[in-house]
Amino acid sequence: MAAIETIPYGTTFEPKTRYSKLQLLMFLLLLGTSYMFNAMDRQVFPALLGSIRAAYGLTLPQGGMVSTIFTINVAIFAALSGWFMARFGRRHVLLGGLVAYSFFTLATPFASGLVSLTVLRALTGFGEALQVGAVFACIGGYFGANRGAAMGAMQTFFGLGAFLGPVLGTRLEAWANGWEISFYVFGAAGVVMALVAAVALPRDFTEAGEVARVAQTASSDEPSIWCRNVVLGSISFGLVGLAFFSYTALYASYLHGALKYSSIDAGSALGMYGIGAMCGVIGGWIGDRTGQRSVVMALLVLGTAGYLLFHGFASFWLHVVMSFVFGLMVSGFLFARFMSVVQRSCVPNKIGQCGAVALAAFYLPGPFAGYLFGELVGKVGWSVASLAMVVVPPIVGAVLMSFIDYSKVRKL
Repeated sequence: MAAIETIPYGTTFEPKTRYSKLQLLMFLLLLGTSYMFNAMDRQVFPALLGSIRAAYGLTLPQGGMVSTIFTINVAIFAALSGWFMARFGRRHVLLGGLVAYSFFTLATPFASGLVSLTVLRALTGFGEALQVGAVFACIGGYFGANRGAAMGAMQTFFGLGAFLGPVLGTRLEAWANGWEISFYVFGAAGVVMALVAAVALPRDFTEAGEVARVAQTASSDEPSIWCRNVVLGSISFGLVGLAFFSYTALYASYLHGALKYSSIDAGSALGMYGIGAMCGVIGGWIGDRTGQRSVVMALLVLGTAGYLLFHGFASFWLHVVMSFVFGLMVSGFLFARFMSVVQRSCVPNKIGQCGAVALAAFYLPGPFAGYLFGELVGKVGWSVASLAMVVVPPIVGAVLMSFIDYSKVRKL
């Protein structure tokens, strides 16, 4: 592999090829649709967890673990995605990741027990990590100063998938009288999407950012990927991930078991997370134009929504609204905002590596969140367990983000 050229801090990047608005819209649609299937795969499993637990005889902690075990490979390969992209290119990593997680989604119903089910769900995370890392590197490389809005658009597609996964999954189960059909349908759709993207996405778009233009004032004080902003931002992002994966792993089980919701109502309430996430393009646009206070406020709102979701309130419409707010905060605003802040805190030729650090931090709690949440529920009940796993982490993140130095965040 050729050596990477050292480029001064203050350098900006221009795409090799300028595309029309219509072309860019098509590229974003393709990237977003591929990301949508990623979300559908993640969210359908916890929505169907009651049936899957019955089929395999799983306890609540085991079910929580299997729901989020994919994140162990997401954390590992998100950290390695920068190397994969440098070695193989963003386009190949994007397509390879999409095919990989779609294949393991298709294979999930063939699991024979807890061990094979856990392995198959864990392996989906390998492909998901590579795809997500490549998607956000493509966005950051091409769109520069407007990356927040473009990343927000990706979160809108993620939100659509997070909504469709539980809603369609529970209805497909009712129609076919079996939970397996959702995994067949979603996995096959991902493979088809990969074929379409392979034909339609040009390399000059996916690999944008290779041509450098040195800014008028370049500083030799070049920040590393382990600078203060990246570290604080990544830790805070990881706390958001802890709350998010705790919520996604067992929220539907809480509604079904503790509040006696039907499977379809529980899936619908969980799916409202996706509707909130669909506001990501607006959240990303706002994030490009706001500073530190908006992140801190969003984290506090997230903690409040988490409290209302898990503290015994039985109203279906309250859960619909609060699940929407939870999705709006995590995927509609904070995901794009954290990725933007972290990428802008590094030199432009390190955005892939900085993004990989942030993604790894976000997904690192995932393998433990569902299992630990389930264990705590058995020992101290839903109320106290949810405080520890869903409510307190974003509040701690808000404190950490108050120490971010925004004077060291690039405008581009």
